[in-house]
Amino acid sequence: MTNRVLERTTKTARVELKTSDEAKDTIRQAAAAYGLDLSSFILSAAIERAEMVLERQRRRELSEAGWTRLNEVLNSHSAPTPALVSLMRGKSKNERNTTRERRREH
Repeated sequence: MTNRVLERTTKTARVELKTSDEAKDTIRQAAAAYGLDLSSFILSAAIERAEMVLERQRRRELSEAGWTRLNEVLNSHSAPTPALVSLMRGKSKNERNTTRERRREH
């Protein structure tokens, strides 16, 4: 996916960064080893890392105990809470809070 992002987009935005001469030289050598110019190498590495971070954020992994607990909750036959009923009826959070406040007043 990283290469497709680089190839299919028109480059209109600019990113600037400062680094040490040693770091720049190391990155330049790695870019040359991959057959890329410095900018393409840095951008490719940054996009790859960004995609990994975003994927990790989208996906949650449970421990065995967490998986067991989740299944217990999903399989329990408890009555829905008033908040869940409101949510399922499509009421906004503000409407649910207003309803809750009215109940407290009575």
